[in-house]
Amino acid sequence: IRKCGNPECQICLPPRLPPDVFSQLHAFPDPVPGEDGHYKGFEEVDGTDTTEEYRPSLQQKVPGLAANSHGIPFAPSAQTARTVGKTVKCIACDKPRVIYSTHKLTTQDQMILKRVFDLYQYSCGCELQELMPQERERAPKISALLDRVFVRANLHCTSPVEIPYFSAGIFPSICFYCSDEAVEQIEGAYPTCESCRANHILPFKRKNVENAREKRKKTRK
Repeated sequence: IRKCGNPECQICLPPRLPPDVFSQLHAFPDPVPGEDGHYKGFEEVDGTDTTEEYRPSLQQKVPGLAANSHGIPFAPSAQTARTVGKTVKCIACDKPRVIYSTHKLTTQDQMILKRVFDLYQYSCGCELQELMPQERERAPKISALLDRVFVRANLHCTSPVEIPYFSAGIFPSICFYCSDEAVEQIEGAYPTCESCRANHILPFKRKNVENAREKRKKTRK
């Protein structure tokens, strides 16, 4: 997604390129299928009007894949969250979404990832692989990185902050439901803000829920 270029915009960061260079940039084109069954090359569609009709993530999913699948080829966990140690914020709800990987990122990887997020805007439910260059050989480092880093594809703006965000133990404390920073930490529960505590059930951690169940069972006996 191309930055809007408006210096007063509250969503896009100011462009780093000189104004005369930035004004010549086109929005990154959507994939367009060619007659040979493959997508057309970047040069062929750059500067043309395209739609999201043929975007891979909108096409039919692989048979047998659950509709609510996270779309990650490994288990998104506290460990795979700590491996990257970074999140990306949704432009709509402003919640931080965890970036997962089984491979520790190099300093260069971290710099590439930052540049990618400076250029593109993320929203809940999108996959980082949607940013994959159509011609991988033209951007091998970005392509290699996007083969290794993932965000959950089954998130919505109404989804709470992911549990690995908290269990990783490396991210700032925020509200489980809305990501507000003004939170209260209640023992045995994930942090919540005053407003969400009034409107939601207190989100207890799994081990505390299991302990409470065991206590109830013993009491009944």
